Amino acid sequence: MSAGCARRNEVAPTVDRWPVAPPILEEIYTMEDALAFGGACISLLDHADRVRVACLAQLVNVIAPIMTKTGGGAWRQTIVFPFAHMSRFGRGRILHARVETEACYVSYNNPDGTPAGTFPAPDVPYLKIAAVAEQGGGLSLFLLNRDLKQEMEVSVEARSFGPLTVHERLELRHDDLMAANTENTPDKVKPAPLQSVAFARGRLRATLKPASWNVIHLAPHREDEGPANTAPKDQS
Repeated sequence: MSAGCARRNEVAPTVDRWPVAPPILEEIYTMEDALAFGGACISLLDHADRVRVACLAQLVNVIAPIMTKTGGGAWRQTIVFPFAHMSRFGRGRILHARVETEACYVSYNNPDGTPAGTFPAPDVPYLKIAAVAEQGGGLSLFLLNRDLKQEMEVSVEARSFGPLTVHERLELRHDDLMAANTENTPDKVKPAPLQSVAFARGRLRATLKPASWNVIHLAPHREDEGPANTAPKDQS
């Protein structure tokens, strides 16, 4: 997660001066955090041959994807969406995707925590992707566009899967990377349909917006659906 996470400030109720259920580490996560979280999920899938088990330890309030308020409501933080998408669509056999994409130069902080400056990372790909083949013949794609300014045209070859139909396509993004969901604005950051998607003759084409998390689920085509579609149905 990003180092700039905010925290809620609430006064805990007390009984005889002892705090009752005090707010602890109630981090507020932004759109930027959702992108970082999604990228971490992709890394876990892409290394599933070595990472056998991974979990989200905290679920409510404490550094968590779901927030509640005493006597009030509950709302989803930005990071809940990549987690929910992975849980729903990331089930099956992980494929090794051969990716050709432009790269950028970045630097990262010293991983051991000492103030020794930063280290260069000269060839970081703008596109990060994980592909999961379902047992029933479907294909799920998780795509992260790390370019902060430019849209990305993506082409995926999936001819070995037979006839497929775009079943769902979702996009998570916001113009403000610091945008966060709150009790008063619980849907400020939420998934929307990924508009520019087409599948024909075994090839998927999609346009990913800058700084966006994207999910495309291709399902086996059924005869009762008529000809395999090249444009998906709207999904909310």
